[in-house]
Amino acid sequence: MLSRASRALASKDFQWAAELTDYVLAIDDGNVEARRLKAAALGELGERQISAIARNYYLSAAQYLLRDLPAR
Repeated sequence: MLSRASRALASKDFQWAAELTDYVLAIDDGNVEARRLKAAALGELGERQISAIARNYYLSAAQYLLRDLPAR
């Protein structure tokens, strides 16, 4: 699932990447790779939003996923 999410992220299909990582996080909320991938996808979605509210939602959700993660 995570390799498919990585490929989706690389091909700029950010919504699909976020959805695929949701499946992993539903089973294992502590999966660091899934959290990083989803945060990257949400960050990209947020950067492309015209609506300030949607942009804030995506970027805040990305920041929330990255909190308390070990540094790379």
